Amino acid sequence: MSLFNLISENFILPSSDFLLNRSIAKNFKFLEKSQWWSENELINYQDEKLKLLIQHAYNNVPYYKNLFKSNKLLPNDIKTQKDLHKLPILTKDTIRTHFPHAIVAQNISKKQLIFQGSSGSTGEPLHYYSTSDSYSMNIAAGLRGWYWMGYRLGDKFVKLSQNPRNSIVKKIQDKINRNHYLFAQQLTEANFKRITESINEFKPAIIRGYPDPLFFLAKYMKDNNIKSSSPKAITTTGNIIFPEARDLIESQFGCKIFDAYSCEGGANVFECPTHGCYHSTMEYAISEILNNNGEEINPGERGRLYTTDLYNYAVPFIRYDSHDIVTKSDRKCTCNRHLLAIDQIEGRDNDILITPSGKYLIVHNFTGFFQQNEITSVQQFQIIQDKADHIVFKLVVTPNFTTSDEKKILQYWSNYIGNDVVIDLDCVAEIPITSSGKRRFIIRNPNIPLV
Repeated sequence: MSLFNLISENFILPSSDFLLNRSIAKNFKFLEKSQWWSENELINYQDEKLKLLIQHAYNNVPYYKNLFKSNKLLPNDIKTQKDLHKLPILTKDTIRTHFPHAIVAQNISKKQLIFQGSSGSTGEPLHYYSTSDSYSMNIAAGLRGWYWMGYRLGDKFVKLSQNPRNSIVKKIQDKINRNHYLFAQQLTEANFKRITESINEFKPAIIRGYPDPLFFLAKYMKDNNIKSSSPKAITTTGNIIFPEARDLIESQFGCKIFDAYSCEGGANVFECPTHGCYHSTMEYAISEILNNNGEEINPGERGRLYTTDLYNYAVPFIRYDSHDIVTKSDRKCTCNRHLLAIDQIEGRDNDILITPSGKYLIVHNFTGFFQQNEITSVQQFQIIQDKADHIVFKLVVTPNFTTSDEKKILQYWSNYIGNDVVIDLDCVAEIPITSSGKRRFIIRNPNIPLV
């Protein structure tokens, strides 16, 4: 560990917390200890946090006050997580319907609310608020996961993203955190060349990115016989990383991948250092993995993930439907952590589009656009490539959707994709869900080859 690592951990992070009213350093120290707790200690901690959350939601959030009344419940009826089944499932539509007038806590001032927006990987963007406590705990949980792969505060890292870095605050944080932010909007050979050269010049300890662009970058490096500067590790998130992609990326970069998963209102889930499973941050959220009958699944079985956020008092996520399918591990992890072990995360399998000119389009190109451009009149979206030169945007819109919104969408994507593809908008009443309960966000005709 270098002197700069020690300064980053013991001075820069605590000072940043003080200036920004955060508690990341404090929470990180707690999580470093709690990861070794027994299963009973972890569950007891969750139950104590749950009782406080339920009482708060009942007292201060109109939606939950009415929910308890309509179900003839009182806060004392939810004593442990085993009682959660008494409450109905919380959905994205429910949050949208009651946001902000009824589902935001009335005892928290507007100045304390942190506006959040999920990117909408299922084609359904979601806006909500969090608090400094929940934000800090989330960052600390992610930091703990990074420490599992050998990272230390102060180490250089690269973040590869499909979204431009427009925020001045974020750019300042990048400098302080030694983050080399690489904007990779277009997945082209010219960009792969630029990115590869930049990574090798910067020599990061960690590379973070979505699996798809990292796979195409690794393929470019292999095809052009380009060697990597060999970082300590690569961390991926956002959608499923398949074995062939993992093998190629690890081979080209000469290091292991640590995959991660998160959703709004849920715990950070990070690949174990043994690479035998994923571990969920039980200290942050309760995870229910249920079958189609609403019953908790057995170890080794696949189920739907519902989460209860124990820290976000601004908009309480209690039994929130993540729409993701996971497999609970039936083995005790050899790392000796008793955090919930998950074998597989199966709900993030997103397709890839390819244009006649060979340009790849991945899920995060589209989610990033709707997240960054604040087109709030679009409630759901789905992109379908039925022919190589034809893409349809299916949109579920509000009455506020205007010709200006339509023009903005068409103009942006026509410029971005190029003139070898015709783009049409189709406003529809609904976008059907799959049998697993997910709305497929991006669909490519299987007759259109990727290579």
